[in-house]
Amino acid sequence: MTEPEVSVPAVMRNYHEVLRNDLAKVLTPLGEAGDLATFAAAWQAYRAAIAVHAAMEDGVPGAGGGSAAMLDHHFDGAAGAAMFAAEHVEEHAMQAAVTEAIRAGADAVRNTFAAYRGFAEAHLRHEEDIMMPLVARLPAPKAPLFAHWCLSAGIAHGGFEHFVAHGVQSLAAHGSAKNTPAGATRVFVHALKTLCTPAQWAHYGPVARQAAPAPIWAAVIAEVPSLEIPAAIAA
Repeated sequence: MTEPEVSVPAVMRNYHEVLRNDLAKVLTPLGEAGDLATFAAAWQAYRAAIAVHAAMEDGVPGAGGGSAAMLDHHFDGAAGAAMFAAEHVEEHAMQAAVTEAIRAGADAVRNTFAAYRGFAEAHLRHEEDIMMPLVARLPAPKAPLFAHWCLSAGIAHGGFEHFVAHGVQSLAAHGSAKNTPAGATRVFVHALKTLCTPAQWAHYGPVARQAAPAPIWAAVIAEVPSLEIPAAIAA
């Protein structure tokens, strides 16, 4: 069968959908309900995942320089890597404020998280408005570029297994703005595999499979059979 064309940038862009799911569909209801224990656990998972994503945007010393620097390199500084890095500094400070608010109680969480969510969602839109038109103009093939600049930074940062599992769990549960849970999961995992070396996919592929509910993974494999992980590796 002919598999769907891979969307290489989805390893970054679809993670924005993961973060939006966390903000709107997971954390906001928990905060509004005053369920601080469950909110705290979900918030910790969100912070661990977004930290890896931010590293893939900003770069890690000794590894990939990140997506913003990649676009600056190819388009004469048009992405504004320093600007987005500064936004990340402000965002991290607001994250710390939410973490501190958990100790202060439900009202503090509601207020502080609402401010953070507004900033974070605006930041995601800002990145997309600037970066996605530039990504579309990158030379082909794009996979080696994203592997060198982004994937290597995420792995070097640490916690990449959580990044993969959290992303798959979110997309499999909630989908994305434009895709079903199975479709959104397939697009993200297909992009990830395309960036990975065989050894990397042997490690991260089983993480993705184990994070997906069986019906979602079956639907993904039905569309992209090459994503299947041999039983000997998965075990």
